[in-house]
Amino acid sequence: MRILFCTYSTASDLFATIPFAWALRAAGHEILYSGGGEGMREVAKAGLPYVDIATPGVDLTAPFARRAAQSREKGQLVWYRGGDLQEDEVRATSALFAELSELVVPGAVRLARQWRPDLVVSPDHQGSGAVVAGLLSVPLIAMSNLFALVPDMVDRIRGEMAGTYDRYGIDPDSSRTRLLRTTPPSLFRASGNHLAMRPVPYNGSYLELGTIPDWLLRSPDRPRVCVTLGTFIPQYIGLSLIRDFVAELDTVDADFVFVLGDADRTELGTLPDNVRSHGWIPLNTLLDSCDAIIHHGGTSTSLAAMSAGIRQIVLPHGSDQPFNARLVAERGLGVTCAAAELTAKTITTVLEAPEIGTAAAQVREEIARLPSPSGVASALPDLVG
Repeated sequence: MRILFCTYSTASDLFATIPFAWALRAAGHEILYSGGGEGMREVAKAGLPYVDIATPGVDLTAPFARRAAQSREKGQLVWYRGGDLQEDEVRATSALFAELSELVVPGAVRLARQWRPDLVVSPDHQGSGAVVAGLLSVPLIAMSNLFALVPDMVDRIRGEMAGTYDRYGIDPDSSRTRLLRTTPPSLFRASGNHLAMRPVPYNGSYLELGTIPDWLLRSPDRPRVCVTLGTFIPQYIGLSLIRDFVAELDTVDADFVFVLGDADRTELGTLPDNVRSHGWIPLNTLLDSCDAIIHHGGTSTSLAAMSAGIRQIVLPHGSDQPFNARLVAERGLGVTCAAAELTAKTITTVLEAPEIGTAAAQVREEIARLPSPSGVASALPDLVG
């Protein structure tokens, strides 16, 4: 089959789809990605083709900037503030994703009419995939890698995009949609008809890292802790979330690896001797040698930590991170706190708590028992009829 992936160009959305696309390609299907923006180059780095469908001159970040200004939030918008999802938060999120989806619909439709896919795969919050599937009367697989999963997100965004469906003459109820999720069972709070798939961590290309360094292959002599803020936060607020506790790290009996991408690491000042600072290291390689991770609460980072079975300290900033952080803490996988409250004592407690290690091992086993992407790919005919 020809399978079109309609995605956002953000790393978290792209990376979540790559292992499934690899599995489908290995099963003999033809894969093509569509999306807008420079971030789509990550698809090519993963060895897959893409088409940049962004309309020239259109600012794909404008909806974020406008809503941030309206809410007076800095950096990432706060979509879900933690705990159970509230209806007003879900409505606002659906409206935002619908607006973002509208920006790439003309390009997605143009590409789909040329390439004629037999199947569309899309994150459930990218509405262009559902539009294309409805236009061509082909099945849609709507993926969710979010903990803050909204079972009817596809339908909500269709409703928000009613004008688009009318414009193209598409019956919004005509699409055959199969829901797919990567949430581990004990962290799946929503009720929905989702097929489960194992989250196989993909955290970016190895081109920038090059050869795996020798220290990363050796077993550490004492606990190793990864510290990362993902791809989004450093761009907008720098390294302020971790700057204040750096000086305390030399009092912790552990080694720390900072993975901070392109951020200006000089703002952290002189680092203690037990801190190793790097740009990008794909987490799926690094975390296998770690005992814990301090991070921002992004879904991909959280899932990578769960897949590795390590302890977590979550410092949420915005987006769905507060929701994710609370879920991690309630499952017993670690703790969450404001960055200003993080101390050496907190880190030591998390490293030594046996109950956190037990919970992390349990969730790792849950993930290992889920159907692999290749298993789901082999069952594709049954999935989509």
